[in-house]
Amino acid sequence: MPRRSGNQVEPLLIDRAAAAELPSAEAVREWAREKRAFVSSVMSELPEERYAVAAGIRAVGLRVVMFEEFGGRDADPEEAYLAEVEGSDIYIGILGRRYGKPLKSRYSATHAEYLHAEKHALRMAVWTLAAPDREGHEQSFLDEVRTFYVAPEFRTAADLQRQVDERLRAIAAEDLAPWCKLGNVIFRAMEVKDRGSTIQVTARVKDDTVARALEEMRGDRYNRGTNAQFTWAGRSKYVKVGEVHVTTTTARSKMFRLELEIQDGPQENMMEVSIGGKSSADLTELSLRSVLFGEPNPLADQYMGFASEIADPLAPLRENRVSEEIIRPLSELLITELLVGTGRARSVIRYRLGVAIRGHRNLSLSWEAPSRYSNERPALRSVKGEVNI
Repeated sequence: MPRRSGNQVEPLLIDRAAAAELPSAEAVREWAREKRAFVSSVMSELPEERYAVAAGIRAVGLRVVMFEEFGGRDADPEEAYLAEVEGSDIYIGILGRRYGKPLKSRYSATHAEYLHAEKHALRMAVWTLAAPDREGHEQSFLDEVRTFYVAPEFRTAADLQRQVDERLRAIAAEDLAPWCKLGNVIFRAMEVKDRGSTIQVTARVKDDTVARALEEMRGDRYNRGTNAQFTWAGRSKYVKVGEVHVTTTTARSKMFRLELEIQDGPQENMMEVSIGGKSSADLTELSLRSVLFGEPNPLADQYMGFASEIADPLAPLRENRVSEEIIRPLSELLITELLVGTGRARSVIRYRLGVAIRGHRNLSLSWEAPSRYSNERPALRSVKGEVNI
């Protein structure tokens, strides 16, 4: 993480205007071409809404997956539902007044599908009918959903269809223009090409301060270019900024093409560290629980240097007060940089950040710990708790 001096973290420069930019209809259609959206609800309660959701999905270009179109199956119905969830990319839940009949698992079909979608890391989108007389189990289910997700209300099928269309296009924008971090500069990329030894990044930048910071990173005959950590899409590499090509497209945006050379970075070698019977993976998990959730670290009273202490990766977001629409991807970037960028993790497998409730959010994170041997199966680590951002 970039620093000014001593332990003072350098402020983030964020292209906030990029959050509102949506990709072209052609780009969304191409993105949607091979994607599937699973529709989940109590069928008998919300038939009109289900077909409205299906229409919204098709308008964007995704394939609809719903029970009404399954056809005959020589399989247990519950297993068939869950298999279709696994084969989908996006889960779309519609919660009404009724919970539905409990299955063998004691969950309703909708609840079981929701949990299965979470387990298999589908993109999640849930809506709820504006209703004052919800069943108790359904209200508890909704409360569970809202621990991690915004679940907007709808009043009519047409209103729901419009919201589904907008949400799917926003998901497309997140995939087509992922947030990236180069040093202390955060922006959205139109394309990232990882060529093994080099990375080429194409981005449209709207913020003048962000644009100026990127231009100043370029190398010239007097300056070999900035060395910095580059983080994107669950990955993080230490790079040297080479060529920076800039095209002014309008008065309010610039097109950048960045040429980044992958370097041997100053990663902390945690592979062989073992302290107090704790492996390097144990130390990372303990430190993360301590710095994120305030849990006591059993090694805190021992002076262990870098091995047992890490900086709070979310501190820069508290200072920048970012909007709700970008806080999840930006917080994921910072945690990915901390874990993957320092060699504490091979990759971040799953990341969830809930909505703010009385100033706190639920955070759930899973990552692959580094392997000591090439044929060793990576160990999966997870933490879960409340954070204040």
